[in-house]
Amino acid sequence: MNRIAHRRGWLPFLLAGAFVAALPAAAVADGTPIDPALPTPTVPTGTDCGSESSPAWHVPSARTPEGMTVSIGIPRSTVNGVTNQGVVHAWDVDGSQTADGSVDGTPVSYQSVYVPLLLADGHTYAWDASTYNGTAYSEATAPCYFRMDASWPVTPVVTNPDFPPAGGPGTPTKAAGQPSTFSFSSSDPLPAGCTQAGAPDCQSSGLDHFEYAWDQEPGIGAARVPADAQGMGSVTAALTWGPHTLYVVGVDAAGNESQSPAAYTFSVPWQLPPPNPTTIDLTAPATATRAVQLTVSGQLSAAPYPSGEAVHVVKSDLAHPAGVALPDALLAADGTFRITDVPQTGGANTYTVTFPGDSTHQTVTASTTVQVSRSATAVSMTTNATSYSYGATAKVTAHLGTTYNGRTLAIYAQPYGGKKTLLKTGTVDSHGNLATSYKITRKTTFTAAFAGDDRYAPAAAARTASSYAQVSESLSGYYGSTHYGSISYRVYHHTAKATLNATVAPNKVGQCVQFQTQRYYGGTWHTQSTSSCRTLNTKSTASATLGLTMTVNSKFRVRAEYVHSNKDTGNLSTWGAWQYFTVRQ
Repeated sequence: MNRIAHRRGWLPFLLAGAFVAALPAAAVADGTPIDPALPTPTVPTGTDCGSESSPAWHVPSARTPEGMTVSIGIPRSTVNGVTNQGVVHAWDVDGSQTADGSVDGTPVSYQSVYVPLLLADGHTYAWDASTYNGTAYSEATAPCYFRMDASWPVTPVVTNPDFPPAGGPGTPTKAAGQPSTFSFSSSDPLPAGCTQAGAPDCQSSGLDHFEYAWDQEPGIGAARVPADAQGMGSVTAALTWGPHTLYVVGVDAAGNESQSPAAYTFSVPWQLPPPNPTTIDLTAPATATRAVQLTVSGQLSAAPYPSGEAVHVVKSDLAHPAGVALPDALLAADGTFRITDVPQTGGANTYTVTFPGDSTHQTVTASTTVQVSRSATAVSMTTNATSYSYGATAKVTAHLGTTYNGRTLAIYAQPYGGKKTLLKTGTVDSHGNLATSYKITRKTTFTAAFAGDDRYAPAAAARTASSYAQVSESLSGYYGSTHYGSISYRVYHHTAKATLNATVAPNKVGQCVQFQTQRYYGGTWHTQSTSSCRTLNTKSTASATLGLTMTVNSKFRVRAEYVHSNKDTGNLSTWGAWQYFTVRQ
């Protein structure tokens, strides 16, 4: 197609076959006078006559060097029998050329004047006009400036992410009626041999816009979109089912169009097939060092994938339990991708990868966990004693060493045969300590636990404290009481029997107690007997009975001892308190 036939022309340059004449040699001689009385020619209204700071653009009618022809108005072509001439002086702004042309006045409003100035692509030119009567010139018109642009813009490149070009790889990702954006790119080249863009002999008008049409080459009045500073443009359209061709030409500011249009041929399907089921296979190290880069690699099934597809990545750790977004990972055509990360938080770092899906692949999510190293800290546990009376209160103190952003300890107690219970949770003091108390009735293990923080691993310590059993005693069979000094004595008749009843706590059914009897004489106490083991009944009690017939006026004391066997590791052996009595006639 000959697109030059409808190209926009440049108004001052009229390439009609006008009558022209060469300027007489005398007319251009130096020193030819200017007669202010001679009228200055006029430039036709509407002439695209640029200024020095903003020259107009000129497009040649053919792609060969040409002279220039301008139209000017010569006032009163014949005055007092003298025929005036229209004279045009033109020059190349870079100083390389100058030329003149003239035409005799005729009784018409405007006449064409030819100037034999060879026009070169990229150069800037100027001209002015005067009236010449054979002896003098009039004042010249203001100069008109123009630039020569004889270069075609580059044929545009058309791209589209949804409809691959016919004969190319890939499949459509949209169907009939769905909007899709087609992008254009082109440029307006500088003239051949141009060394410094913007110099008077190195000009290009620059890409201005694109003209396009669907399924036919664009003609006069074709739709257009502007070109941005990078030579880019685009059009969005929702197309019908079937094959289509988008034709695009680039047009520069001077009006030059690309020598041939771009033709982007493609097909629009009636509807898309259902997306393929997709899986993600993730590979990651089981463990990693904190603050050192690690890599998680993966691959999506159902390849291939178009350029630009990516997976979204969210990492959750102790510092970000709700997750924090990492940069998207781009997919290769085969569905592979890589994620790099430098974890700053120790412990479990879970990487969740999501592919949002596209027209041919379903949405899919997968995750993998890396255990990131944490430093060790010290936890210790102390009690204010190693063993306690039954029911005594133990003071328990836990200590926490150096950590990063966690200073909380939990203290637990687990009595022998019982459940582990939480005694206290709290932040340690400025010395790293956390204290609490506990009423102890049997052997108990105290544990202090640190749950860990962003950079220090969990830690724990334990301490076990023992408890004596409790032996409660009572005498029975007496008839009164008396005191010797500050000690209270039970009083028995010599014909009665003294019975010592013992109860052990906690319940120690099946274990045993033994009883010890002492008699006071000679100023001191003397052991009279120690019984054998007496088995505690289901109520954890036992008793011993003493005959008193031969003991009138004697003072006695008796006590019971709980003696634990190797089957009882919950309490230590314990003596009960002395029970005092005396015998009367």
